[in-house]
Amino acid sequence: MKVSLPSALKGFVCSQVKSGEFDDASEVVGQALRLLREAHENKAMAEMRIAFAGVDASCVKGEPTARHRAF
Repeated sequence: MKVSLPSALKGFVCSQVKSGEFDDASEVVGQALRLLREAHENKAMAEMRIAFAGVDASCVKGEPTARHRAF
């Protein structure tokens, strides 16, 4: 796979390799993509927590609790 980067990002990748933290550009890009995937997964989990925050575990059908119906 070939990827084109803007010069600013290309410079950042090169600086990361030169720093010795990564062996090559592929490692830098791979780590960046892992972090991006992790951020997306964390965001999805946070959204699910918010969506299910009001669901009472005793409600088999996922119906609102009496407390939530009052609103």
